[in-house]
Amino acid sequence: MFMQNLKRFLYGTLVTLNSLLAAAQKPVSLIPYPASLVQKPGVFILNAKTQIVCQQPAIRGIAMQLVQDIQERTGHVLPVNPQRSVTATRIRLLLDKGKDPVSEAEGYLLEVQSSEIRIRGNTPHGIFNGIQSLLQLIDNSEKQAGAHVLTNMHIRDHPRFGWRGLMLDVSRHFFSKQFVKKYIDEMARYKLNVFHWHLTDDNGWRIEIKGLPRLTSTGAWRVPRTGTWAALAPQPGEAATYGGYYTQDDIREIVRYAADRFITIIPEIDVPGHSQALIAAYPGLSCSQQQYPVSNGAGSGQEHNVLCPANDSVYRVLDKIFTQVAELFPGDYIHTGGDEVSYRFWEKHPACQALMKREQIATGEAYQAYFGQKVAAIIRAKGKKMACWYGHYFDERDKETTMYSWTTREDGIRMSQKKVPVVMTPAWDTYLDFYQGVFSAEPVNVIPGIVRLKHCYAFDPVPDGADAAYIRGGQGNLWTESVPTERHAEYMTWPRALALAEVFWSPKQQRNWPEFTERVIRRFTYFQKKGINYSESFYNPVVTGVKDSAGGYRVQLDSELPGVQLYYTFDGTNADAYSARYQGQPLKTPREASQVRVVAYSNGHPIGKQVVFMLSELAHPNLR
Repeated sequence: MFMQNLKRFLYGTLVTLNSLLAAAQKPVSLIPYPASLVQKPGVFILNAKTQIVCQQPAIRGIAMQLVQDIQERTGHVLPVNPQRSVTATRIRLLLDKGKDPVSEAEGYLLEVQSSEIRIRGNTPHGIFNGIQSLLQLIDNSEKQAGAHVLTNMHIRDHPRFGWRGLMLDVSRHFFSKQFVKKYIDEMARYKLNVFHWHLTDDNGWRIEIKGLPRLTSTGAWRVPRTGTWAALAPQPGEAATYGGYYTQDDIREIVRYAADRFITIIPEIDVPGHSQALIAAYPGLSCSQQQYPVSNGAGSGQEHNVLCPANDSVYRVLDKIFTQVAELFPGDYIHTGGDEVSYRFWEKHPACQALMKREQIATGEAYQAYFGQKVAAIIRAKGKKMACWYGHYFDERDKETTMYSWTTREDGIRMSQKKVPVVMTPAWDTYLDFYQGVFSAEPVNVIPGIVRLKHCYAFDPVPDGADAAYIRGGQGNLWTESVPTERHAEYMTWPRALALAEVFWSPKQQRNWPEFTERVIRRFTYFQKKGINYSESFYNPVVTGVKDSAGGYRVQLDSELPGVQLYYTFDGTNADAYSARYQGQPLKTPREASQVRVVAYSNGHPIGKQVVFMLSELAHPNLR
């Protein structure tokens, strides 16, 4: 009996040691990947006896949040003690103020040793960032008899850019306070630190302003629609019942929630264009002063959605709005929109024409710049800085306003050379409302462009020719014309925002696309546990058209993933591993064929969806 028990004990010990060795040999899966990571021999065992050691009051709140996060992942409720225990493994948080363990305020050191995990930072934000890395290590750790096994390692990490943002448009479709918090939670997991909140547009005004009640009683509501955006204009007498808004108490609550996660919220009040919700509430602010409904995306094309710069009431209303916005949001910036302004209203309005003549303003762009200067003065009087979307109206002499380069990279390059602070967010690299793959394999979308996961990962916020000193960082943007639900907002955000998080944080020279995709796939387990929707579109085949010498188009197939085999048919039947295999050369299309069907295989198994691509779309300019 003794020998049998000994054999069982030795066998169990051997199995455990082999499991620990295997855990120690696995590649480390972190997003964004740290600036420096070195694996060490040995492992740390996280179990019910592990303690959190935190001696400094300034970071005790962070320690208590760590207790909740670890409990959620492991079921263990770890005690927080001011002194370390000699009998238990421990997680030690250490604020090294002034000792500069890392070179950046947001940087941190994370050391995993067999007896202790130590997270050090110059600031609470740095320690918070280190904790986010630790939580991912726990998510990916091996489990042994109720314990989590973490590989010993040394991480030294800090961000490439100080501005790492995501924008959420809540005007086209309103999202609940609870969802906004959930969105902020996930941003913090990947060290994104700027939440740009697009609160107003033609389609809904989403923030309570005291003294202007019609902004929310009228401006927050439009006619309900299900299906493709802008398919049916408001009908005569139709009730505006779709929408919602955030009270000022809601705003304060969300601002505090974000601050606890070291995320700054930048509110956007979009003027002078994209203002139909504001004008629906107060028609006297437009040039026509006519009553229009809040837009649902469809209309006659004659609705006035632009404020009148010649009307002094406009500036009084904006002053009241921005006074309250400045009080609600403690960050340095207020975003004032500024893009896609139609000048046709101003061109026909006698008061605008008279003002332009008096001020010697010759063009619509210059007139918008005049309006922008007056708004900037209001913003600065509140102790804030202004940010705006780039347009030709932008006054290049204004070195205080931060400009978002959204149309092209070249705009950002040129502005940085002129010493204007720039946030790089070019649409074809960062717009999360674009399709994620071949049109037919994706949900309905009115935006006919494609931004794949690979495009986000290839983006560099400092393109050749830019003055890096004036590039603040970058941002992904989720406009929501075709995003009617919170679940779909998640689908459009993840995993592309993971790619952007790594682009904004990690050293450029460390990027490794095949290795990144493996880390993304491992992160899907976390999304599933949290009930977060996400896209697997990067599994799907890529179909583009290549022009041949005769002026026609051939079919070119590709994959975002390495080592993938592609199989196709032209006869309308489903493709599988017994169909023709793509050999890398563009395919001549049979004269009578109307479609190509393509499926991807990896390691002998199908991945992603079968793509059904209509050959009539081969000439589409936005395929990529």
